[in-house]
Amino acid sequence: MGQWGMSALRTLISAICIVAGALLIAWWAIASVIIDQIEDGEAVRGITERALESPAVTAALSAELSARTQEALAAQGVDVGGIGLDHELDAAIARAVGTEAFRATVLDQVEEAHGQVTDQLTDSLRTPAPLTVSVDLSDAVNARVDELGGAAAGVADVTVPPVTIEALDTAQFEQARTAYERTSWAQQWGLWSGLALLVFGLLMSHRRQWFLAKVLTVLGLLCVAFGGVVALLGPDTITTFMPGGVDGSLSTMWREVLTDEATPIVVERSLWIGGIALVAALVATLLGAALGGRRR
Repeated sequence: MGQWGMSALRTLISAICIVAGALLIAWWAIASVIIDQIEDGEAVRGITERALESPAVTAALSAELSARTQEALAAQGVDVGGIGLDHELDAAIARAVGTEAFRATVLDQVEEAHGQVTDQLTDSLRTPAPLTVSVDLSDAVNARVDELGGAAAGVADVTVPPVTIEALDTAQFEQARTAYERTSWAQQWGLWSGLALLVFGLLMSHRRQWFLAKVLTVLGLLCVAFGGVVALLGPDTITTFMPGGVDGSLSTMWREVLTDEATPIVVERSLWIGGIALVAALVATLLGAALGGRRR
């Protein structure tokens, strides 16, 4: 390989390092938002909110809550079935589950219990199973028991064992666990890996006076394009370009975690990083041109 060929190869390697390094740094910035959403409970709140839109989930929740309420009442000497109030109790619980107030109570409880989700995401020994969250709904139940009247009305408040809500099925959650592992890696190592690639690209580059400008331009364009697409076309559009496609683990994680609250944060961070990088690229270009002119 001649001198020209070697120069072209080094230029190609440098360009690949620039793009790959910029992508890793951008991924690190987005991963930080996603991990924060999971750790502060916003993600599990959004996941549960979507789960409660499913009639199957609300029906299962209503049935479990009704059964546990009957058991709690029986422990206090009230046989709901024996006095003919079992159907009324089922109906009262079903009405409660369908109200916005009940849904808000569930979501608040889930957000407070977000540590359960983090434990299930990070447990390497966990066998494949759905993502479940246990919540205490005793207060909501007691309000409905009082509506029954008769023998049930005079009963002291009951303590209902926590009910379990299935937020994601087994397949979805296993994909989410895989994606969480990759996203967690990006949060910890994406920045350093990206910088390492950029340093290697710098060493391979012939025209180093323009290297910083190139890096900042690529990073800026990537971040601005990403933020713009999410803002204009919606977060689901990004899943088309993710490894594994729209049904891959990263796409599943993206759809489940990127709630209405998280999307503006991702867009804002992307546009800020992109804008700063592009301004810095312009400055670096001007400095490179000035230094190049002095050398001549």
